[in-house]
Amino acid sequence: MIVLIGFMGAGKTTVGYLLAEKLGVPFVDIDIHIERKEKRSVRAIFDEDGEAAFRQIEHNTVVEILSGPDAVVALGGGAAEHAGTRLALAGAIVIYLEVEYDEAVLRIGHDAYRPMMSMANVRGIYERRQPLYRSIATLKVRTNARRPEAIVMEIIEAVVAPATVPDQVQSILVAPMGGAHYVHIGERLIERFGDLMPVLHGGENAFVVSAIDDVEMVESVADGLRSRRLVVSTFVVPLGPRCKSFEIVHQLSLFLASHNAHRDDVIVGVGDDSLCYLVGFVASTFNRGIKLALLPTTLLGQVDLAIGGKNAINLPQGSNLIGTIYQPIVVVDDVDISSSRRRDGFVSGIAETIKHALIADAELLSFLLENAPAILLGDKDLLCSVVARSVDIKAQIVAADEREQGERIYLNYGHTFGHAFEYLLEETPDRHGQAVALGMMAAAYLAYRQGRISKGVVEQHRQILSAYGLCTFGRFYMEDMHRAWMHDKKYRGGVRFVVLNGIGLPEGGVEVSNETLVDVLNDLAT
Repeated sequence: MIVLIGFMGAGKTTVGYLLAEKLGVPFVDIDIHIERKEKRSVRAIFDEDGEAAFRQIEHNTVVEILSGPDAVVALGGGAAEHAGTRLALAGAIVIYLEVEYDEAVLRIGHDAYRPMMSMANVRGIYERRQPLYRSIATLKVRTNARRPEAIVMEIIEAVVAPATVPDQVQSILVAPMGGAHYVHIGERLIERFGDLMPVLHGGENAFVVSAIDDVEMVESVADGLRSRRLVVSTFVVPLGPRCKSFEIVHQLSLFLASHNAHRDDVIVGVGDDSLCYLVGFVASTFNRGIKLALLPTTLLGQVDLAIGGKNAINLPQGSNLIGTIYQPIVVVDDVDISSSRRRDGFVSGIAETIKHALIADAELLSFLLENAPAILLGDKDLLCSVVARSVDIKAQIVAADEREQGERIYLNYGHTFGHAFEYLLEETPDRHGQAVALGMMAAAYLAYRQGRISKGVVEQHRQILSAYGLCTFGRFYMEDMHRAWMHDKKYRGGVRFVVLNGIGLPEGGVEVSNETLVDVLNDLAT
């Protein structure tokens, strides 16, 4: 429970709405809640019953709200003057929004709705309350001359962080509407998983889901969770994409129900990208949402598929056709694991990292090219840098557009072609990465044919993909592509493409004629 306190005009309501959206929880304005319950305004209660009566109503309301589900709660400016209310806030995260007196008066003007503004010596009231605010605050945030969005981000950075973060760990905040959280990146983090978990208010149980190959890792994760005084239960699913089925969803949901899992408990996914998608899907649907934590074990999961909140299961007609968007409370990227599993999702992870570089970061593109031999050998220092930069790019895009209504579409660079190629290619461990690589190459040819990029940029695509052993040519036919595109989730009376107008300059929603697509496929075949 997060409670905002501060003098009138501090911005509690404005900040509260934005903060609740980012955290994916309800927002409660205590004054509005009281007015709805009492069927009269705060001003009327003051005028008819007096301030003491209002403070008691306010206290009772605060106690009621604090006993309910997690929310962001904005208190009235005078709530802290009631001793019982101060005591009731002891178990909450209390954020004091500090505003200077002159700034507060400037913001609220002569608001007749606020009964305190009609009293004499308002400055004296302000000064009397300051030590009370400070005495109960978990965190103090200055609001003078600051945008509400900046205030919200400062609060989020503080409240979703674990108590301690080990040295040499890079922590990146992902803050979309619906669930802000940290991604922690470093070496040997599986041993510190419990330390990196945020506080679970009310949580008693942790349910760790893994494939049979990851059972040894689960013990390290379970030990960390037990150190947080959680009761740990484990569940094993089939390895790879076979786990992304309704049958496994049913089995896992029955397991959670039989262990009396509640919304404040946490389900932890330890495994490859398929497992992360499965566990995220179940977390988003069981009890209409149970807390989710992820420890992806492949580079593909670490740089891409565990970031952003997408979760899905497969149907016979295609992959990821049934899905949700649901944010985890933490993602832990242990590069020791991905470095040691370079035959499992490593090349696919590299392909997604190259995509991030092409759409957003020319410096990362140069870094990847310069260090390709060492990265392919699993150099952990280099991998930490690559994973962190890739996660940061995706985090910024997802924070701006969680639901793929705007710039998140740029993350589909190469994927409209790539999904069709993946549908048509024979199944191999690196099919996804090879298909995405071919898709980016095709997208480069398309942009060149449209006059958006030079031959030099096309060659940059070929050079970086070849450096990692990724495909840059292949023969495909339009009738097969159309058949595959009919199963694409983004098909809307046809397909649209993301293209580049230069490195770091993506553009989405581009429609292309069949004639041009045939030419692009011919380019790809030569």
